[in-house]
Amino acid sequence: MEMIELTEELIRTAEERSKGQPYPHFAKNLKAIGVDNYEIRVRDHARTYTAKNGDKLHIPGDYPEFECAEAFELEEVKKAIKRSQDGEIDYQTFLREIGAAGIHTYVADLTGMTIIYQGPNSEYEYEESIPEV
Repeated sequence: MEMIELTEELIRTAEERSKGQPYPHFAKNLKAIGVDNYEIRVRDHARTYTAKNGDKLHIPGDYPEFECAEAFELEEVKKAIKRSQDGEIDYQTFLREIGAAGIHTYVADLTGMTIIYQGPNSEYEYEESIPEV
C-alpha cells in the first residue's frame, strides 16, 4: 500500500465520502488512506490521527468546549453509543452525551477495529468492536 501524507484535507475528504453512511464506512475510508488509529478529545472535538508509518496529524477542536463529567456512567455511555448508531442523534450531541457520562477521550484502533472510550483515568473505559463493511 502506498503511504500518503496525512493532511487535514485528506481527512475531510474521507469524512465527505462517508457522509450519510454508518460509522464503519468512515473507519474503512480512513484505513484506505493509511490511518492506523485516531484519538478524539470529547470536550472540543480535537483529533489526532496516526498513520501506519507513525506520522501524526493533529486537528484542533472545532466544537464549542464543554466540561466532561468526572463520574463514569457505563450504562449512559452505552445508551449514547446506541442512539448514535441508530441515527437518533448527531455527532456533536453524541460527544456531549458521552462527555456527560464521564468519557473524556476515545481512541479508534483501525487495525484492531475497536473503539476504546476512556473516562477521567485509565481505570474507567469501555471497548466496542467496529463492524467490518
